[in-house]
Amino acid sequence: MKKISYSILIPSFNGLALLKKHLPDIIEHSPNLTRLIIVDNGSTDGTFEYLTSKYPDIVLCIRNEKNLFFTIAVNQGFREANTDLIVLLNNDVHPQKGYLPSALSHFDDKSVFAVTFNETTSSWPQVSWRGKLQYLRGEDKSLPHLSAWASGGSAVFRKSIWDELGGLDEIYSPGYWEDIDIGWRAWKDGYRIIWEPDARVTHQHESSFSLLNREYISLIKQRNELIFNWKNITDPAMRREHFRYLFHHVLFHPGYLKVIFSALRVIKNAQPLAKAIHTDKEVLSLINQPFS
Repeated sequence: MKKISYSILIPSFNGLALLKKHLPDIIEHSPNLTRLIIVDNGSTDGTFEYLTSKYPDIVLCIRNEKNLFFTIAVNQGFREANTDLIVLLNNDVHPQKGYLPSALSHFDDKSVFAVTFNETTSSWPQVSWRGKLQYLRGEDKSLPHLSAWASGGSAVFRKSIWDELGGLDEIYSPGYWEDIDIGWRAWKDGYRIIWEPDARVTHQHESSFSLLNREYISLIKQRNELIFNWKNITDPAMRREHFRYLFHHVLFHPGYLKVIFSALRVIKNAQPLAKAIHTDKEVLSLINQPFS
């Protein structure tokens, strides 16, 4: 494997305690790291002051005056990076020793857009279509798999393809489904994503998202799921199945109309889709497979 330059990007809001907890091992377990980029999303806990004094030689700290949330912050960090690859981590992710070499080796293949890490409490997404995109955790964690997307909280991305795809679609702000969206677009554009079992990390789910109002977060998750399906699924038969699903779902769950209206208000702002190489059905036939 030829030497590849990479940066690590971590968006953070009032996450100083998490950064103090995880950064030492992130730096230790990431050999030949070019730059550590922290997007400080309007923190009031001294994050900026700590990082610029503790890690002046390796950390680039981008400071926002207010919390712009995950999706926008990630795009900011990618714009500042000048390396071939970018490792994207949540501030509550702890990498294990040796998590990177097997992941980076996949990028010798120019068609690989991203490699998603093996979170100890999760797995690769086993994706299916039943009126909407659905997924379970894949059962076989012994082999690399072709994954529908790379996790926005623990994965490494090729910057040139990221830029080609236009980055995360900020219509999904504050978060959820934006990583699924860019993954699906990458597959339709002819690129691949791999889940790597040897790239082990622990995701402790202590980030600031857990502090937001649960009802609001539930609405955002459902809204963004709809946006994903409306925006990205272009196969005519699958679209008909989706709208039949919505009709029946609303009949039994009329409160879901609130989600539909919320999605309708913002869908016009979605990124336009590029001309695809693969259809949705072709993507479904390519993913979920063991990779060797």
